[in-house]
Amino acid sequence: MEIFDTAVVGGGLAGLGVATLLRERGKNVVLFEKEDQPGGKVRSVREDGFVVELGPLGWLDREPVVSDLVAGLGLKPLIAKDVQKDRSLFKDGGLIALPSDGPSFLMSKVLPFHAKMRLAAELFIPARRHGEESVESFSTRRFGKHVANTLFGAMVSGIYGGDPQKLSVHAAFPLMAGWEFESGSCMRGALKHMRKKRRDIKQGRLKKTSGTLCSLAGGLGDFTDAAAQNLGANYRGGQALEAVTREGNFWEFHQAGAVVARAHHLVLATPARESARLLGAVGKELAQVAATIPGNNLCVVTGAWRRDQVQHELQSFGFIALRNHGFRPLGVQYASSIFPDQSPSDMVQLRVLIGGSFDPDVADLSDQELQAACFDPLHKLLGVQGDPERVWMRRVAGGIPQYTVGHLSRVAAFDAMEEKMPGLHFAGDSLHGVGVNAVLKRALVVADRLCASR
Repeated sequence: MEIFDTAVVGGGLAGLGVATLLRERGKNVVLFEKEDQPGGKVRSVREDGFVVELGPLGWLDREPVVSDLVAGLGLKPLIAKDVQKDRSLFKDGGLIALPSDGPSFLMSKVLPFHAKMRLAAELFIPARRHGEESVESFSTRRFGKHVANTLFGAMVSGIYGGDPQKLSVHAAFPLMAGWEFESGSCMRGALKHMRKKRRDIKQGRLKKTSGTLCSLAGGLGDFTDAAAQNLGANYRGGQALEAVTREGNFWEFHQAGAVVARAHHLVLATPARESARLLGAVGKELAQVAATIPGNNLCVVTGAWRRDQVQHELQSFGFIALRNHGFRPLGVQYASSIFPDQSPSDMVQLRVLIGGSFDPDVADLSDQELQAACFDPLHKLLGVQGDPERVWMRRVAGGIPQYTVGHLSRVAAFDAMEEKMPGLHFAGDSLHGVGVNAVLKRALVVADRLCASR
């Protein structure tokens, strides 16, 4: 019977991140992943000169742990072109450039003048420091209806594909909620946060980061592949577990009716519902909580056209589409402009995201219907002519967890289970943040706790 210090269940970014960090610190760790291919939501396709991301596109260089993990695996970041800083919003039938700084905001047509004045008045709006609140309620109260519907609507759509009326600002955007709580104003809190960050960098307490979009030469799959390979024989791909039980001082891992391994510590880096299922009787009290964490269906559909088939210059990151403005996809990313080396020089790669809270049935569309829903709107808007020469698509059921109001109590229930069960830890995006940075930042927290507990 194999005995490990720590067993990680789930071979997505979270699980691979925790396992890699523990291995770097000399810990004996094993990772179980039910799929043959590592990566979870990460899915990079590499063929005929294309690198196509059917999961996350990349990460922003803001969290040192991501850079450290990438470097530790011998990988070199691929830096996005400067066009990634320019983004647009689909509103009222057309594209409007989003402001990138103060002067451009003043000149921007995204908001009418009176909405800009209302936004500035946020400094004088009394703070509310109790109770969980929806993103829509919070943003309307602090910034006014126009800002709530436009800027916050775009942010929620771009990150969560969610509904601002349902998402909890304290769970989905804790930094912003914290600024109001601590400083009485989001603007004052943001300024205080930036000053502290500059001071910490100057005094060596924090690494300087750029906020630039990054990927890898072969996509994010380079990271998940390298992390799995780094674990060697202790990466157990294609090994679905039936259950995890507690026996004395050990966690036991059941497969095909037998215990295949034991470990002192357990990290569940799986979706919340799967974590509760694996824990069986132990996780019964979590099952009901996990069932209340919804997930949005999301489809990623990428097309490749010859450059002469697309009239638009595509000199930006792409755009987010506001809901109820006549454009079905959530947004379009100009992948071949962001990372030119990931497409042949004479081709254009457009990555369309569709689904979310307001379009839950999108995953039920046939391939032909899904392609039409994604690409037909681009003919007029971007001057796309004819059909793409290649298409890649992926349906991700429940792909983006939704931190709806009440999420903090759900997180508390999982925290309580960690306290109750020795050596149990939860990772992944069901609880503490979505996206590459948030998931790997949480992986570092879990790894630190595991190392501190011995």
